Amino acid sequence: MKHLIWVFLGLLLLPQLTQAQDNRYNVFQFSGLVVSQSTEQPIPYVRIRVNHTRSGAMSNTEGFYSVPVGLGDTLYFTHIGYHASKLIVKDYLEQYQGDKSQYIYAINYLLEDTFSLDSVFIFPYDSPEELRTAVVNLDVTNLPLEQNARENLDPATLHAIMATLPVDGNERLLVGRQMYFDQYQTRNLLPTIGFDPITATRLLQEVLRRTQKRKNKDLNYWED
Repeated sequence: MKHLIWVFLGLLLLPQLTQAQDNRYNVFQFSGLVVSQSTEQPIPYVRIRVNHTRSGAMSNTEGFYSVPVGLGDTLYFTHIGYHASKLIVKDYLEQYQGDKSQYIYAINYLLEDTFSLDSVFIFPYDSPEELRTAVVNLDVTNLPLEQNARENLDPATLHAIMATLPVDGNERLLVGRQMYFDQYQTRNLLPTIGFDPITATRLLQEVLRRTQKRKNKDLNYWED
């Protein structure tokens, strides 16, 4: 009877144990070495970023790094002078030949990003003073660009351009906004063109005096 109870309990706990075994390594400590594909030398200070997260790492002076990842994560490797690379954790684990534990190791290769520069001419000056003297003595009067710049900066030419230059849309918009702002600020003010403030004050005083006199007369019931 006791054996049957233990077998029954084992059957009940088997799915849970299987699920726990499957979920045992949902998070891995991913460590690796970043090397150059052409020279096979370690690359220091490579930036490793985990997608959709703020976590990541940077390889040390020996090209080594270590970062925690999940099954659905992707690692991105970036470094100046090399093409960006990525590693999908799930795909890498399917082809992983080592011991599939919580600690996974990899070697990541980066391809150099090469490009060519235009040729430059190096002047044979031995000191900054010689270079400064050569620049000051440089004859630029016969250069077409220098001649065009001098003609365009002529005061008469600039005055003619400004006189015939039409108003653009942005300037019209700024003027319209300023006019609207002025009207908004003075909408409650009376116009003062041709209006004497002293005369207006005296007129207002006279109106108030007549109003008060009439009011006093209406309230005087004993006056004939």
